[in-house]
Amino acid sequence: MPTFPNTVRLSQPDHYRRVFDSPEYKVSSGAFLLLATPGATQSSRLGVLVAKKNIRLAVRRNRIKRLVREQFRHHPFDEAIDLVVLARSGAGQMDNPGLWQELDRLWHALRQKVSS
Repeated sequence: MPTFPNTVRLSQPDHYRRVFDSPEYKVSSGAFLLLATPGATQSSRLGVLVAKKNIRLAVRRNRIKRLVREQFRHHPFDEAIDLVVLARSGAGQMDNPGLWQELDRLWHALRQKVSS
């Protein structure tokens, strides 16, 4: 199984601020909002935000974060981008196959926007 090293994580508040202040690409659904900007490094980096306000139970928040990271591992971007995934309250009610399908659809839409 591929790992998720620190080099592909948005780990500093400045990294997140850069994406939030000027997102060049935006894709959303009832369950997720994806914001992306061209990368500041050689590889793509991911940040995941799952607010307790939207999804109360920690096990559900952690499950969503695991699925987002897994999607990022299995479907890398050709271009270096910094990506922030925000989970909305609708994500908490979805099962794993539904979340995976939704993420897959959003990933494909974002890939098309980045490529064009």
